[in-house]
Amino acid sequence: MEALALGVIFALGVLFMYDALTRPDAKLQPTKWISRIGPRGAGAITGAATAFLLTRWPMAGVTGAILGWLVPSLISRSRAERERVRRMEAIAELATRLRDAIRSGIGIHDALSQAAARPPVAIASELRRLAADARVSGMAVGAEAFAARLGPDAELLAGALSLGEQLGARNTSEVLDALAEATSAKAATLREARARQTKARSSARIVAAVPLLLLLAIRHSNPAYLAPYNAVEGQLVLAFALALIGFGYVAMLRAARLEGRSR
Repeated sequence: MEALALGVIFALGVLFMYDALTRPDAKLQPTKWISRIGPRGAGAITGAATAFLLTRWPMAGVTGAILGWLVPSLISRSRAERERVRRMEAIAELATRLRDAIRSGIGIHDALSQAAARPPVAIASELRRLAADARVSGMAVGAEAFAARLGPDAELLAGALSLGEQLGARNTSEVLDALAEATSAKAATLREARARQTKARSSARIVAAVPLLLLLAIRHSNPAYLAPYNAVEGQLVLAFALALIGFGYVAMLRAARLEGRSR
C-alpha cells in the first residue's frame, strides 16, 4: 500500500513538472481550478485525500471520494427544500394581502403594485417582476411567466390573477381566500414532514458513521489489529463492508424520503 501511495505521488509530481516545463508562463490559480472542476469534484478530491491519509487504504480513499462527491448535492437539496417551504409561505402571504386589498375596493393591478412595494422576502424579486410584466404585457402574460419562474407552487396564484383580470377583482377575493388557506396548510404540512425527515436523516447518518468512526479509531490506536486489511483480500472485504453500510444508509434515506414534487 505504501508503494502504491508513493507511485501516485511520484506520478503527480511528474505531471506537474511536465506542465511547468511546457507552460512556463502559466500562473497557478487554485480558485479558478476549483471553479472549473465544480464543488462535487473538489469535494471528491478532498474526501479521497483525507480518507487515504487517515487510513492509508485505497478503498478508504475511494469511499472518501464518493462521499465528497455526494455532499454538495445533499446540501443543495436540503437548501432547496427549505426554500420551497419559505416560498409557499410567501405565496400564501401574498394571496392574503391581495384578498384584503381587493375587498377594500382596490383593483387587482393596484393591489399587486401595493404588494410589490412591500413584498415577502422569499419572492421579492419575482413579485416585482410580476407587477412590472402585468403593467406592460398584461396580467395573464405576467402571471404565466411568474408561475414558470417559481414552479408548480405558484400556478394556482397565477391562474387566480389571470382569472381576476377577466372576471373582475371582487370575484377573485374568494378564490384568493381559499388559495391562501390551502397554501398555508400545505406549507405547514410540508414543514412538519421536513422536520421529521431531518430527524430520520440525522439518525441514518449516526448509524452509518458509528462503524466508520470505530474503524478509524482502531486503525490509529491499534494498527496491528487491522493489518489484514492491508492486503488485497482485506481491501475486498473492506469494500464489501463499506458497500453494506452505504446500502443501509440509502435504504434509511429512502424510507424517510419527502416527495418534493407533490402538488
